[in-house]
Amino acid sequence: MIYSKLADGFYNGLDEKVALCIRKAKTMGADTPLGRTDLADGVFVNVQTYEPRPKEGATAETHRLYADIQLILDGEELMGVPVGELKEETEYSAEKDIAIWSGPFAYLTMKPGDWCMFMPGEGHAPSIRDDSTSCRKVRKAVFKIRYE
Repeated sequence: MIYSKLADGFYNGLDEKVALCIRKAKTMGADTPLGRTDLADGVFVNVQTYEPRPKEGATAETHRLYADIQLILDGEELMGVPVGELKEETEYSAEKDIAIWSGPFAYLTMKPGDWCMFMPGEGHAPSIRDDSTSCRKVRKAVFKIRYE
């Protein structure tokens, strides 16, 4: 897992696909239209808006084929990161490239310009509400990078 801010340039040279996503991310903001945009072969971004879910009953997800870069464009949420052993709740779906897990999490506060990258197999619990803020809507860009 990587946690960073768009203002930090360190990760631009990590991988050409990551660099492409970060360049695109720097052009996005709270008014970025919703929906999917293909960026390259095996790389796309989906901009979405939603109300974060409560911490209680939070679950993590893992992917086998895609890495996620999750960038907050507007609003604020918590990103759960597993801190212990996870228990599989929903078996892996090849169609959706996702499995669902429960377990203990530590939480990172995600604000506009903050991003996290999770490689295939790394658990993450996105879209968690931070009850200490008044923010109830989030706009996020989720970049997906296919790795096999």
